[in-house]
Amino acid sequence: MKWIDVIKNITDIPENEELNNIKIEGINEKSTDIEKGHVFVAIEGYEKDGHSYINHVVEQGAAVVVGQKPIDNLPVPYIQVPDSRKILGQLAANFYNHPCKDKLVVGITGTNGKTTTGLLTTHLLRKAGYSVSFFGTVFNEMNGKRLDSSLTTPSASMIQKFLSESEDDVVVIEVSSQGLQQHRMEGMAFDYGLFTNLQHDHLDYHKTIEDYFMAKKKLFSMLKPEGKAIVNRDNEWGSKLIDLLNEEGKEVLTVSETANADTRYIFKEKEHSELEINQQRIKAKAPLPGKYNLLNLSMATTVLHDLGKNMSKLEDMIADLEPIPGRFEVYNLTESVKGIVDYAHTAEALEAVLSTINSNYPEYRLTHVFGFRGKRDESKRQNMVNTSEKFCDRTILTIDDLNGVKEEDMKAAYTELLEPFTSGEADIIMDRTEAISKLFAEADGPTIILVTGKGHEKYKQAFTLPVQSDKEAFVYLSDQA
Repeated sequence: MKWIDVIKNITDIPENEELNNIKIEGINEKSTDIEKGHVFVAIEGYEKDGHSYINHVVEQGAAVVVGQKPIDNLPVPYIQVPDSRKILGQLAANFYNHPCKDKLVVGITGTNGKTTTGLLTTHLLRKAGYSVSFFGTVFNEMNGKRLDSSLTTPSASMIQKFLSESEDDVVVIEVSSQGLQQHRMEGMAFDYGLFTNLQHDHLDYHKTIEDYFMAKKKLFSMLKPEGKAIVNRDNEWGSKLIDLLNEEGKEVLTVSETANADTRYIFKEKEHSELEINQQRIKAKAPLPGKYNLLNLSMATTVLHDLGKNMSKLEDMIADLEPIPGRFEVYNLTESVKGIVDYAHTAEALEAVLSTINSNYPEYRLTHVFGFRGKRDESKRQNMVNTSEKFCDRTILTIDDLNGVKEEDMKAAYTELLEPFTSGEADIIMDRTEAISKLFAEADGPTIILVTGKGHEKYKQAFTLPVQSDKEAFVYLSDQA
């Protein structure tokens, strides 16, 4: 492809006849992946600055370099732009010929529920006969092959490349607020944008809840002309989003526990729940317990119903859903002791999980292990501790992820991090696996050991037990029992 085609309709890069016919072989922001004929887009990151690698990529054969900083005397063309993150997505979309236009694209945003809603939507679409690519927190899957995922939302160049290589009918993408703020979705166009909720999280990054909300809202500016929003009306920020989108003339489908929604969910704790769509009642036992998971299923079902699919056999369609990694995964450690792993990392998510456990296992003693991520949102921590102490018989605070804390400084840093929260009933055990082991050893009679915060994620440091995740810790303990 020629440079003039790569910059088509990008207003921040004017045409230049001297550059128009340069042949472009790829678009990349990773200096290690640059090959001859590539465009290198220099991005100033939080730890590394892509502008520092410009001389290296020129040696590697970069045909054009794009960046934000003024740079002179390069042997290849250098284009200075106001925002290289934003330009990256626009260049990649042009280079890969806007692959969104040929696919049905579903984007899902929200503080909690993105992964579960995304995988439920993916499963139901496949049951309806579509082939589906999925990009999210727990894995990426495309053309029937599953790959590890390092980010909830891939980079702009990566997602455009993936879409161009996808042979599937539909693409389902988890869309994070950071991904939207960092323009990783630039160049995308969505048929459906789903909003699950907005809760107190990521305020170390977004600073205010309003900023966080506006970052999420960016997804809905990327809807195709006939695209639709599907919004949880029972969340206060969802209601605000509905009002704003209606003012903008966008079509909105609502999901709610109350009447007068496009999809109403009727949660029944001890029997089959129901969905009501267009006055049709559908049995809907969610594959994961709790009202919040019925909401996630309702969001996914709304997509299929709007596509004209018959959802009357919904329970049969979800009967063989594979377990969702790190989302209410239950392990039988002994006849009387169960372990549960869940990704919950906000006070609201903890309350949803803990209240669900108390409802489903009323005769069990409930114990809880969780921690905080180093140098991350501090404002939610006290509410998380209060929620755990409200529902649990025993709470242990432990190490989550270091996130900027050096391993040699870990003990001192986490002592300082956790000690302010021990005035109540919570105890501190630094080693995450020792905390889990202690609760297992103390279990006397029916006991639940809930471990939250990391879900499917691997540990980033070594602990006492020879395991790499909360799931592996439970498997190890059950094998030793």
